[in-house]
Amino acid sequence: MNFDSDQGATPATWTWHVTDAEIRVAKRDWLDARDNGEDPQHVAFLFEYFQILLSTQAQEIADEFRAQHSA
Repeated sequence: MNFDSDQGATPATWTWHVTDAEIRVAKRDWLDARDNGEDPQHVAFLFEYFQILLSTQAQEIADEFRAQHSA
């Protein structure tokens, strides 16, 4: 995750950019845990994290699209 912030900005003004590589790693980690019989709670946590990254990136893409086409 890449965080961008203005000088002197508070954490509330940071932006979060999810990369395709981060999503691939999260998916791989979840599938590895699932396929290797790790603790179900850990597998569920990794899946939830994977879903959060997907959702966040989708929102970023939608926000960028709206910003480019709202003129």
